[in-house]
Amino acid sequence: MRVRTKITWLTITVAVTVVFFVIIAIRGFFIDAFRGELEKRAISIAGNLSDRIANHILLKDSFQISEAFGEVLAKETDVEYIFATDQEGGIAAHTFDNGAPPDILTWNPLHDKTLNIQLLDTEKGYVRDIGVIIFKGTKSQLHLGIREDSLIQTLTRARYITYPSIFLVVFLGIIASFIFSRLITEPLNKFVEFTKALGRGEFGKRVEVASKDELGYLAHNFNTLSMQLKSTKEKMEEAYAYTHLLQAEKLSSIGQISAGLAHDLKNPMTTLKMLFQAFKEQPDMTREDAEVISSEIEKIDRILNNFMGFVKQKGFQFSDVDLNALIDRVLSLATFDIENSGITVHKDMINALPAVKADRALLEQVFLNLIINAVHAMPDGGEMRISGKSDDRFVEVMIWDKGCGIPPDIRSRIFEPFFTTKEAGTGLGLSIAYNIIKSHGGNLFFNSNKGAGTVFTVRLPKEVDNG
Repeated sequence: MRVRTKITWLTITVAVTVVFFVIIAIRGFFIDAFRGELEKRAISIAGNLSDRIANHILLKDSFQISEAFGEVLAKETDVEYIFATDQEGGIAAHTFDNGAPPDILTWNPLHDKTLNIQLLDTEKGYVRDIGVIIFKGTKSQLHLGIREDSLIQTLTRARYITYPSIFLVVFLGIIASFIFSRLITEPLNKFVEFTKALGRGEFGKRVEVASKDELGYLAHNFNTLSMQLKSTKEKMEEAYAYTHLLQAEKLSSIGQISAGLAHDLKNPMTTLKMLFQAFKEQPDMTREDAEVISSEIEKIDRILNNFMGFVKQKGFQFSDVDLNALIDRVLSLATFDIENSGITVHKDMINALPAVKADRALLEQVFLNLIINAVHAMPDGGEMRISGKSDDRFVEVMIWDKGCGIPPDIRSRIFEPFFTTKEAGTGLGLSIAYNIIKSHGGNLFFNSNKGAGTVFTVRLPKEVDNG
């Protein structure tokens, strides 16, 4: 139910309730006042009539008494009956057509009172019996029964006036409630539309409310909030653009410097390969040692070749990559480091991950770098956990270590080129990995707790936009 409807119904209900109780109160007051006046008139008639027939009661002249009664009945149309008793308490005269009722003296006994009023429920409706003593110390009484016909007629006429008044008040209440609710709900509707616009990110809009009451104050605050949100959004967009520009400049520097570094290292690696190949046959070096050296050099050579191809912006070789098989391949390459460090590896839900479109060689480089970093984070051994999950758009692979964690003061620099905390490190591994994942349309981020370890998360889209 809308606010306008609620206000309308509330106003109508209040109007009808107020009118109802006011009419009830007025009606009760009116009835009491009318009955009071009716009783006063009946007492006056009875008092005058008792004085008029007093001598006739002493003379027991029923004819004169009846004449007096008849004159009163002719003049007062709402008098139902009159009767009087003599000094001994017997019926002296009455106005009943079919004779006095046998229990008439019990209708309103005076019991030594000079005046008593009793409401009687008769066949003709309610009748008020007014009883007065004619002579004190005797049983002579005068009783006059007066109907409430005039009261009923007056109430009927009042009802004909009251009902239209109620309908008129209700009708006016409906109109007033409609106008009143519109005055309130129209600004509220503007606020609703304004908040919807804010929810859509349309900052800087204004809500126009001309009133200078609480609604106007609220509109002013909403407009101020909208402008502040717009300003904050613009600053965030500027900061975001600046950050990405800075990151692009850093990656460009990586490309230039690392290309030269790779080129300079290529020739020494070739010479070393030839020398170690010759040393395989020398007696002072075992074949197993030489094969290990040769395998490691091949690994360095492969990483350098891939890195040189990346910084030279060669086109990616996208294909369907099974992440479970890729992780197994990387773990086999890092077996020597993992076993020598006494680390146990646990895999969770990797086999359930869907395939992704990616450059297999570059992705292998990313995970190898992250796993070697996790090994270095636990020099005294421990547990490494590799887990994964996916949703409708992305696949995530998390690599957990239980090392000492990354200190808070260097977390913001983890992906900067040439930043490293290792004595023999170049500071390019995580920066290159970050660039590779970004180039795939994904994201690389981490969460670290001091003394509890670090988790790196690789998020890759299921579909890659090659454009």
